[in-house]
Amino acid sequence: MPYPEEAIKAPPASDKVAFGKYVAIAKFDCYACHSASFQTIDIMNPENSKGYFGGGNKLFDKDLNLIVSANLTMDPETGLGKWTEEEFIRTLKYGMRPDGNPLRYPMIPYALLSDEEVSAIWAYLKSIPIIHNPNDKTD
Repeated sequence: MPYPEEAIKAPPASDKVAFGKYVAIAKFDCYACHSASFQTIDIMNPENSKGYFGGGNKLFDKDLNLIVSANLTMDPETGLGKWTEEEFIRTLKYGMRPDGNPLRYPMIPYALLSDEEVSAIWAYLKSIPIIHNPNDKTD
């Protein structure tokens, strides 16, 4: 991969969607796990990754049980479409999902993210295409 020739600057936090995209992609690489497969991610153009943020990527929990990543698009049945921004902030920062269950490993809480950063990620996720992806989350 080509190395950037100059520093990659974060967009201003006032542009919530652009700033959220920066945090979710450039800082934390969220799309890699939360797309269809590691084999089909496009590192140079993340938005071209198959199932971009739609989940379904096969992962393993701490006991090496197969699980699949969650759909982070706003699909009301298989994604975050029925969540509130406050629920998303609580889940991402503190690891507790709206249903009262903790996040599954390898997903960890990101308590050091500011509410502003998580709110920006939420704004970005609301701007991307919705993917309906029923999958066995093996909870």
